Amino acid sequence: MSREAVLLLSCLMVGHFLGDFTPLATARMQEAKARGGPMRFIAAHAALHAVLTGLAVALVARPEPSQLVLVIGLQFVTHWVLDASRARLGVIVPALSDPTSNVFWTALGIDQLAHGLVLLGITVIVV
Repeated sequence: MSREAVLLLSCLMVGHFLGDFTPLATARMQEAKARGGPMRFIAAHAALHAVLTGLAVALVARPEPSQLVLVIGLQFVTHWVLDASRARLGVIVPALSDPTSNVFWTALGIDQLAHGLVLLGITVIVV
């Protein structure tokens, strides 16, 4: 893996952390993810991740505009689908939304793994 790829993937992971585990993820976004909606707040959360991804890719890799649009769109769609799916499943299976349940942590781990694999895919596309 090239230095540029390592740098980009690292920046993407930091961006993911910022979008999920800091005040950039607003209370409304977090509540929507926990309650299974409203979907507009989950979409706003996905858009935040798309912006953070776009910034990292633009600054590190300096891709062609069409490639930048592709990865921003990819990040938005995949992040929205993953988070919306997990939110809806949490309504159907309440243990998935209960941090005292072991299955909650397994689901969170799978969710974060999936997001990480998307970031790896974006790195492969760009670098």
